[in-house]
Amino acid sequence: MKNNNTAAFWLTNISNMNVSLTDLNLTVKAYSCVNLLDAKHYYYTPEQLQKSAESGSIFKKRNKLVVRKISPEILQPINFQFGANSISVVHDAFIPSRERSVLTIKEENYEELNISDEQFADENAEIVELDTKPIKKV
Repeated sequence: MKNNNTAAFWLTNISNMNVSLTDLNLTVKAYSCVNLLDAKHYYYTPEQLQKSAESGSIFKKRNKLVVRKISPEILQPINFQFGANSISVVHDAFIPSRERSVLTIKEENYEELNISDEQFADENAEIVELDTKPIKKV
């Protein structure tokens, strides 16, 4: 993590929806962090941001947004080796991502289901006869 002496006003969107801040004319994408005092991308004054956090749209959407004074850490992925394949997983992330599922699929073989077509037809012949008979109206 870099320690810069510049001021920072980080907003973290913790919801799964984009959040619109009307008084700042800004939309914060779902599950993202933005530094609103970054001079390359935004032109807000600390007073504007403080006012919005106290009584503006940041205050109104405080259940979806979190205000931070320090920058979030960038987590390094952990690589797992499975033979020739490797999977990168970030365990401490808000939504962990992986390229492959951790679940394994087992194919079970049940002996009672291994019957021939003739045996199946013999067992279900009575049901077929009932299906072909007409329904009697009473």
